[in-house]
Amino acid sequence: MDEITLVRALGEETALPSPERLAASRTRLMSEIDPPKRNRRWAPLLAAAAAAVIAAVTVPQIVTPSAQPPAPALSGAPAPKLTPVAAFLDRAATAAENEPDVVPRGDQFLYLRFIEWDGTADEAWLSIDGRHDGWGRDQDGKYATIPGCAAGGDCDAVVRYRADMPTDPEAMVGWLRKTARTGSGSDSLDAVTKFLGTTSTRFWMRPAQRAALYRAIGLIDGVRLVEGVKDSRGREGVGVAWVPTGQTRESVVWVFDPKTFRMLGTPDSSIDEIALVDRVRQKA
Repeated sequence: MDEITLVRALGEETALPSPERLAASRTRLMSEIDPPKRNRRWAPLLAAAAAAVIAAVTVPQIVTPSAQPPAPALSGAPAPKLTPVAAFLDRAATAAENEPDVVPRGDQFLYLRFIEWDGTADEAWLSIDGRHDGWGRDQDGKYATIPGCAAGGDCDAVVRYRADMPTDPEAMVGWLRKTARTGSGSDSLDAVTKFLGTTSTRFWMRPAQRAALYRAIGLIDGVRLVEGVKDSRGREGVGVAWVPTGQTRESVVWVFDPKTFRMLGTPDSSIDEIALVDRVRQKA
């Protein structure tokens, strides 16, 4: 089945965003996503993230994004067609909006469990406010304490729930650019796309925030669908991929279940559990 056939089948069940709305979004998004590159020092985005995963979830209190009025179409201009990846990720966004919405406390932990490409399980407990000691694998692959940044300490707390993360796709692009630039010194398309896996797994996002993330990426030129992709556990799904600058092979950022539209993980690491817990080493 090709991409167009896949999306046509998906669209029979749920209405997709109007072409007029996507036209305005695409114009603003592309002006945001490809500014002049800047050379900056690389700063670590994740203080001591334990699991070496580049690929999923987050959610807290129901906040439904306000309805956006359709932008007026340019006179005489043909209405743009919805791309397959935008249509698919809109379905994934709708599924995310229906997930339970829980606001985390600062003293809680983001519990992550992934199954790696070699079958091993990788777990981590990351402090929500970044001020409590967590637990996870270190650079040598051994489990150890992930030090928190106590108040008044000479360090920067890595916060795992960002209330400032937008719920609007266009605003989400700006947020991704800013955060990627802080972590890597660049806000180019490559830098933002590489940052997506970290964003989707290392932050606890509200349903509306996750939906905005999916819809924003679905509007970026160069991002495409790849069918028949498997995650690290061999589960077949639909991949969201892009070709990095200077390369010819696609890099799969996310793998989604084609029926539920839930994220499965990546070819190298699949999601087994993402949850909020009250203490280190507590399982969901």
